[in-house]
Amino acid sequence: MSRSFTLTLRPLAARCLLVLPLAAPLFLLAGCGSGQISLAKLAANQAAYVGKEVTSSGVVEKQKNPKGAPYYVLADAQQNLVLLEPVARVRRYRGEHVTVRGRFEFDPRQGRSIRVVVINPS
Repeated sequence: MSRSFTLTLRPLAARCLLVLPLAAPLFLLAGCGSGQISLAKLAANQAAYVGKEVTSSGVVEKQKNPKGAPYYVLADAQQNLVLLEPVARVRRYRGEHVTVRGRFEFDPRQGRSIRVVVINPS
């Protein structure tokens, strides 16, 4: 009897191993909360998002500070902007439409920023 049980388990285990890699991204997406937040919404209600993990989309644009040092922002069609950090993680996506996930911050001198954890072309 245990032999037939073992034979039944093996195909089931094999199927689970095939399905797990496909299902894992769905579980990760399910943990993202309420989904993407537009840059306009972040700009309009920035205090509500400070210190929270957010997901947003836009185009990575290169800008320069007054001293000429480059920095990168996420921009939408209405030119709502948020600084993306760290530079090393985002610079290769310049000019691309991306989705980013990271911690949102606001500094009165620097403005809005997202410390990027995940960045993917979208």
